[in-house]
Amino acid sequence: MLQDKDMAVLAKCDLFRGIAEAELPDALRWLNTTEKTYQKGEMVFMIGDVMKRAGIVLEGTVSVSFLDESDNSVNMNMFSQGNLFGESLAYLGGNKSPVQMEAGSKCRIAFFDFKAVMTAEEYAKGYQATLASNLLRDFARQNFFLNRKLRIMSQKRLRDRVKVYLRGQGVAPDGVICVPFSRSEWAEFMGVNRSALSRELSNMQAEGILEIVGKDVRILDKSFLQR
Repeated sequence: MLQDKDMAVLAKCDLFRGIAEAELPDALRWLNTTEKTYQKGEMVFMIGDVMKRAGIVLEGTVSVSFLDESDNSVNMNMFSQGNLFGESLAYLGGNKSPVQMEAGSKCRIAFFDFKAVMTAEEYAKGYQATLASNLLRDFARQNFFLNRKLRIMSQKRLRDRVKVYLRGQGVAPDGVICVPFSRSEWAEFMGVNRSALSRELSNMQAEGILEIVGKDVRILDKSFLQR
């Protein structure tokens, strides 16, 4: 059962952007919405699982990873409250997942079935057309993310990988960039060794390029992020 606080989270999600609060319950029924709770470390889905439903994180965090040739887990992304995941596989229907998702903390997830969106010959209700439009926009956003990931991985120098990653995160007015990963997860995301990343970040701090406090990175040298 979705709670009032869950409805508030979903209402702010891009998938439901532009849908009136009064129409949200109908939209959720149209998508055959269900909810499930996972404990920390529990797998939400495994590599090879058939993905028929997408999800939105209601509480907690989950991480997405794949296995390299040595069966080591490589972090791809992290999702927190309000983030949508699995929409491409769910829309295609019946495809096996090339990645796995693990609960980073106790979390609750709302799952959606896009079959109604895929099979409708026309959208009788206004919220249905809005949902379809929002889903298309999300696919475009995914494509942008994958292109950015490819750009990061194509950099030969570790410092350039850091630069491209931080540039894509967006800088707050006070010059701070919040990195949503732990140091190990950040290293995995960029395809580098954790110790190598820590060493490079230490060098950059010593050179006065940036300052790191927890997960906050403050850019001291404004020219660093310039192309």
